[in-house]
Amino acid sequence: MLMAWLNYLDRTLIVPLALTACVAHELGHVIAIYLLGGAIKEMHLTVVGAELVLERPLGYWQEGLAALAGPGGNLLLALIFCNVSRGLTFAGLNLVLALFNLMPVGRLDGGRALYCTLALLAGSSWADRVGGWLDSLCTVGALAAGLLLAVVWRNPTLLVVALWLIVVSWKGNMTRSR
Repeated sequence: MLMAWLNYLDRTLIVPLALTACVAHELGHVIAIYLLGGAIKEMHLTVVGAELVLERPLGYWQEGLAALAGPGGNLLLALIFCNVSRGLTFAGLNLVLALFNLMPVGRLDGGRALYCTLALLAGSSWADRVGGWLDSLCTVGALAAGLLLAVVWRNPTLLVVALWLIVVSWKGNMTRSR
C-alpha cells in the first residue's frame, strides 16, 4: 500500500527506478547462490528488502560470495548507467544501495561477508565477537548521523534506518540468547 502511494505521488519515476535497483540486487544474490551450488527454499519480502532461505547452508566462502553478489550487481549497474545519457539517477540509486549494503553490520551483506571471512581466517567465535563490536559501532554511528540529519536538515531517513538496525540487532541477540 505504501509503495503504491509513493508511486502515485512520484512524478520523477524514482520509485520504479529504486525498485528496479532492489530487484537487480536480489537477482545478484539469487544467481550467485545457484552458481555456487545452493538452492533457495523460500523468499521473504520485508520492508527493507528480501530474505532468502536456503535449502541447505552454504560454506563460509560461498556465503560470503553470495552476500557480495547483490552489491556487486548494483555497483556494475552504477558503473554502466553513469555513462548513459539520463542514467545518473539510476546509477546513483544503485551506488547508494550497494554502499549501504556493504556496511559491516550483521544483517547487511557487508556484515555477512565480513563474518564469513573472519570465520574462515580465525573461527566463528572470533567472528562473532568482532562482528558484534562492528555492529554496535556502525549502528551508533548511523544513529548519531541520523539524529544530526533529522535535526539540521529535517531528513529522518538515516535515523529510521539506524532504528531499524537497532531493532534487528536486538532481535538477533534475543534469538541467540534462547
